[in-house]
Amino acid sequence: MAKVNEDLSAVGLSAQRLSDLLESLAERGLNQAQVAVKAGLPPQYVSDIKRSRRPMTELVARRLGEEFDVNFQWLMGISNSMENPTPHASTATANSTVWLPLFSHPIEGEPRQHPTWNGAGVEIAGVAAGRIGLTRYPYVLQFGHNDVQGRLRQGDLILISQLQRDEAEIHVVSYRKKSFLARANKDGSWSRVANDNNLPGDCPITGHCIGIVWSALI
Repeated sequence: MAKVNEDLSAVGLSAQRLSDLLESLAERGLNQAQVAVKAGLPPQYVSDIKRSRRPMTELVARRLGEEFDVNFQWLMGISNSMENPTPHASTATANSTVWLPLFSHPIEGEPRQHPTWNGAGVEIAGVAAGRIGLTRYPYVLQFGHNDVQGRLRQGDLILISQLQRDEAEIHVVSYRKKSFLARANKDGSWSRVANDNNLPGDCPITGHCIGIVWSALI
């Protein structure tokens, strides 16, 4: 059990705890870059936390904790126990959460390895978390526009799956090396959700919207 050093700031303590974890994982043959990749975090982001250039956010701590079975609160410096507490069997399912990367634009490929990911993420709980097991490369999209049909609003957080689902209302399609949210038209073409602009019918489908996990009311 590690002791809390009261002379350290929260950022400094988290940096020390991360260094301790990295040393422990190095004994198992994992270097810092490999730790970052396994946790789905940019290597530079992990390096910045270790050097006290960035704070240890709860989302990052949870991601490291889940991947390497350590107490995320210990990484944040608010617990003395490195050991990951085991949830009670009767509440583990009800209280389960899933942490997903957050993006401002639709993407293709493994979210945690995507070059535009900045380390931001969102915790998904409840029914939405239960559906993630049926998805492929899920992530959360923060929609940057108002839907022309009023279904989505600017700022909404949308759960995206990179599986094709014909019956979905809103799809992710690729056009000229960019991805867009779009609805299928009767003539086989696509209409962008953000501005109703038409896209050709041969645009590859790269995913679909599962649902809204948080909605902006104003």
